Amino acid sequence: MSLTSVDPASSEKRSDEPLLRVENLTKYFPIRSGILLQREVARVHAVEDVSFSIHPGETVGLVGESGCGKSTTARLVTRLLDPTSGKITFEGRDITKTSQRELRPVRRDMQIIFQDPYASLNPRQTIGQIVGAPFRIHKTEGDTKKKVQDLMERTGLNPEHYNRYPHEFSGGQRQRIGVARALALRPKLIVCDEPVSALDVSIQAQILNLLEDLQDEFNLTYLFISHDLGVVRHVSDRIAVMYLGRVVEVAGADELYENPKHPYTAALLSAVPKEHSDTSISERIVLQGDVPSPVDPPSGCSFHPRCPKARAVMGKSVQLTSEQAEGGQVSLEEAAARTAARDGDDRSVDLSQEVPENCRKEIPPLGEVQKEHFTACWYPLEEGEKLQQAAKA
Repeated sequence: MSLTSVDPASSEKRSDEPLLRVENLTKYFPIRSGILLQREVARVHAVEDVSFSIHPGETVGLVGESGCGKSTTARLVTRLLDPTSGKITFEGRDITKTSQRELRPVRRDMQIIFQDPYASLNPRQTIGQIVGAPFRIHKTEGDTKKKVQDLMERTGLNPEHYNRYPHEFSGGQRQRIGVARALALRPKLIVCDEPVSALDVSIQAQILNLLEDLQDEFNLTYLFISHDLGVVRHVSDRIAVMYLGRVVEVAGADELYENPKHPYTAALLSAVPKEHSDTSISERIVLQGDVPSPVDPPSGCSFHPRCPKARAVMGKSVQLTSEQAEGGQVSLEEAAARTAARDGDDRSVDLSQEVPENCRKEIPPLGEVQKEHFTACWYPLEEGEKLQQAAKA
């Protein structure tokens, strides 16, 4: 299938302008060597050419496995990190290179809820001081104690605990403190960086319900980051999937779950436990090998070393007998070597020849394969094919 590079936001038929637009966002972290005269010897490709937009009142989920660049994207969007290249537009204003002083009024409308409810609160400050800090920084003080207590009550905390310290609260309560702090200045956009990943399941549900209620009450817009696809589907209108620093698929929440187009998305969905899975499908997608290093990412499609679809296109697959697999999962290289040995082939195995040339050499653009459904894959999954069915197993 031929793909043409498309900005997912530009094709959406919406009457309102996006609140946040991110275009070709890239972030490299230099690796330096030397004691006195340090020189750059390599780069960590943390985020690479990421584009998406969020409209007012919308929740966009950002998912992917650990280390794929989700949290770095969150910090870039909120300008806690400076991007290497790309463009960030908030309410029609380019804030990519805006100075910290000029960013101060923007930060009133853009807040973040951090992943760790323990590390994100100053243990030396009371809850009143923590939640009241935005009022002090932005010089909007005036009956601050009442405002803080109102926020505490709205987020399910006891206002009488105003003078308590973070160590006196549970994990779920600490995350509510983080939510109250983010709400203090009535922002338009809140970036939720895995806000429930460190909490028990029952507490997760409480925080998610709280975020949904607050969105309805204050007309909030969320960028919701998580590695839990079940949570993301529950809260999101649209979902973007990241792999090794790149967005590989964007679609509506239900559409993505029912009709994944990228093999990596299908593999993620296949790994999600399901209450009512399709009993006629017995195989799950198990990706072989490890995630490549972001210091030296693969050429072409970053997923091609692990992609089952690419090998299916070439008509090649690596299989293990049940006896060989008893020892547990092995890398794709080891599996290929065992298969060759079993077949009496003593030649070295060149895995680069197991996938099509364009997957190895060309980066697929994020193209529209269906209405408002975008994927970065040279060979998107077709409805009803085996890999897509396995995503529902």
